[in-house]
Amino acid sequence: MIKTWMTPWLLLAVPFLGAGFSLLLRTSLQRMKTSALLTTVASLLVVVGTPWALGDSLAGVPFLCLLPVTAFLSLLGQPLHRDNTSAWAATLVLLGLGLGILTAQAPAHDVMLPILPGLLCILLYRYQAGATPETWRGLSAYGLSLVSAALALVLPAPASTVALLVTCATLLPLLPVHSGFIATLTGLPGNLPAFLVFLLPTVGFHTLLTLLPTLTVTTLHTVAILALAGALYGSLRALIQARPLPRLAYAALAFFGLLWWYVADTGTAPMQGTVYLSAVGLAASGLLLAWYAIRARYGDLDLCALGGLAYPMPRFSTLLALLALAALGMPPFGVFSGFLGMLLLPTFTPSGPFAVVMIVWLTASWYYTDFVQQLIFGRQRVDMRYDDLRRTEFASLVLLLLLLLALGTAPSRVFDSYVPAPPATVAVQEGTWIR
Repeated sequence: MIKTWMTPWLLLAVPFLGAGFSLLLRTSLQRMKTSALLTTVASLLVVVGTPWALGDSLAGVPFLCLLPVTAFLSLLGQPLHRDNTSAWAATLVLLGLGLGILTAQAPAHDVMLPILPGLLCILLYRYQAGATPETWRGLSAYGLSLVSAALALVLPAPASTVALLVTCATLLPLLPVHSGFIATLTGLPGNLPAFLVFLLPTVGFHTLLTLLPTLTVTTLHTVAILALAGALYGSLRALIQARPLPRLAYAALAFFGLLWWYVADTGTAPMQGTVYLSAVGLAASGLLLAWYAIRARYGDLDLCALGGLAYPMPRFSTLLALLALAALGMPPFGVFSGFLGMLLLPTFTPSGPFAVVMIVWLTASWYYTDFVQQLIFGRQRVDMRYDDLRRTEFASLVLLLLLLLALGTAPSRVFDSYVPAPPATVAVQEGTWIR
């Protein structure tokens, strides 16, 4: 029988051991990648098997499973290249740390949390040291997050709550401390952006849920204003980006800002909010993986340098269009059902700020449509050799789309049955899933 306190350490240990074993196989890229994939599968099995050992005390298993699944899919489509090996190992380390944070209770949770922004600082400095002002702003944001999470361990209650809220705002991006999130998606190599776009908001939202019952009305109003400003800012910045990675990063900022606004406006975090968070993260992950497939073939081009992929790359074009529709919030995918479900709850009352939400959505319909139109349609380049998705790339994107479809059609029948018992130390809003 596994003791409750051992659960987060077991979930943390499996990916850490897998990362170490993968590095031992570095001389064979195929074996190293296979080892990393098997480690994510082992982590998934531990997540699924742990509730049985604990007497079903670990709530929200369907959503917790998405973390190793996302790690697996982000690794699956990666080509065998020496430059990707460090990203594979870092993915496993981040997976273990994320699972540990999501399942640990205080004080283990509070001790693990500062490690995540510290590790992100190391990764940004390792891969982008001295590169751009955006990178240094990202390092500053994660440095602030690290200090805030560390101060929360020693400060008394009101100050520690504010410190943890700052850490939440860097992971689940919120203006004005969103720079780390943008730098992560635009500056890290390999599959790391596609995995972190799901991991970081999930950890940030988890920590926010523990703080929500203690936040004052004034704090919630301030967060709601910042969330609307951040959503509008992200949409406008995405609209003017010529390169795909910044466009996708700012688009994710805008959609996560809508979640911040809803939680601050209503003071609740319903199950539909978790569906929305997961769907936005998965859709952004799929688009980042799709663009990585292009970068692996042609380099980091802007949108005007490549087009006409509909006929020479039909599999890529079809999946890219479907992922863009899912990210935009079209039915029957999870972004649509999650956000609509939040709006239909009795805790929400439409008001003036809701007009900003409509502007954000209309702006997204422009830059996502333009993203797809410039890549899929237009004139083909005669000087370029087109190469459609390989089997592993195709499989990873198809599975991501199926997950988005499941989130959009199944929550009322499946996910609502997982309602957690509130932990002894934290009061959790009804319908949420994180301990």
